[in-house]
Amino acid sequence: MAKKIITLSVFFVFIVVVIFFTVFKENKTVEVFIPKGASPKKISEILKDSDIIYSKTFFIVTIKLKNCSKQLKAGLYEFNTKDGTLTIINKLINGESKELRITIPEGWTTKQIAEILNENKVCSDIEFINLAQKKNLEGYLFPNTYFLMPSMTPEEIVKIMTDEFNKFWTKDFDNRAEQMNMSKKDIIILASIVEREAVSDDERPIIAGIFLNRLSKNMRLQSCATVLYAMGINKERLTLEDLNFQSPYNTYRHSGLPPTPICNPGAKAIKAVLYPAVTDNLYFVSKGNGTHYFSSNFQDHIQNKIVSKKKETQ
Repeated sequence: MAKKIITLSVFFVFIVVVIFFTVFKENKTVEVFIPKGASPKKISEILKDSDIIYSKTFFIVTIKLKNCSKQLKAGLYEFNTKDGTLTIINKLINGESKELRITIPEGWTTKQIAEILNENKVCSDIEFINLAQKKNLEGYLFPNTYFLMPSMTPEEIVKIMTDEFNKFWTKDFDNRAEQMNMSKKDIIILASIVEREAVSDDERPIIAGIFLNRLSKNMRLQSCATVLYAMGINKERLTLEDLNFQSPYNTYRHSGLPPTPICNPGAKAIKAVLYPAVTDNLYFVSKGNGTHYFSSNFQDHIQNKIVSKKKETQ
């Protein structure tokens, strides 16, 4: 009995000491990331290193007394340095994690999306890429601004992004694709090429119209964007050697569409393919400022290329 009283007395004194140091701590807010699967011991170390708690031992003992070690949730938290231990633990139990605002630009690849998710500690880039490849999701991870939580599973994020795509893709789009004798997959593949080739919103429908014209005439698309995707690089100009790169994605060597989308196109690129500009043009060349020269015959195309190269050297 005496031993129990001594233990309680020591614990009471310990509480008083912790409260004393908490009261006189500097008042500031600190962001703390708690990784998935972190033990109470690991969490106590993170909080101690961030100067959120005074004692790791007191934190762990309190968790044991509350019997809540399996209820602590991962995430990005905002704690005040004056928060008491119980306040901190309750936040962790309730999962009061801070949302992350992640913007996925139009035209990003699955790999680029995975990298930004990993950088923001939302999920593992490798796990995200593996899942996206397994489900053939390149092209269907809809570009948008998302509010995500740290330590989400790739499955959760994929569902959010594909749900957004499914909200955008309407029955009218299915009907329009059928009128064009194209599948949804064909539309998204071509939209992904338009997304990477076009910079100006005004030019997207024109470039889409050109590619559709070329397909209807059994001409190769000859898109530099598909070669860059195949090579896994980014550069201003392709060499003749680049154009001969061996890959089913190289539309200089292979007719028709590549096997899959080369990026995740946005709404404007997809609509440009569904509702392209009516044009007799078959060629386009970059002016070097985000816009293009267009032509309906090869002779004019060659002339436009000469003009474009001259501008580069000026």
